[in-house]
Amino acid sequence: MSSQEYIKFLTQRMVRYMDTPKIERREARRERREKQPSWSTRWFGMIPFGVSMYARKQKKRLTRGDS
Repeated sequence: MSSQEYIKFLTQRMVRYMDTPKIERREARRERREKQPSWSTRWFGMIPFGVSMYARKQKKRLTRGDS
């Protein structure tokens, strides 16, 4: 890709961005964020979920007074 093509590409992207209303850009950004998995799941897989389940179970057990 030559530098002229790259500049043309960047210009087209910038013009498209500037032409879309601010509300639409915010909606698109929000939708992209909702599609992504949380950072803890992305970095550590199911481990944080398992730890939270275990902690919740222990907390419930302690509040009931079971041993």
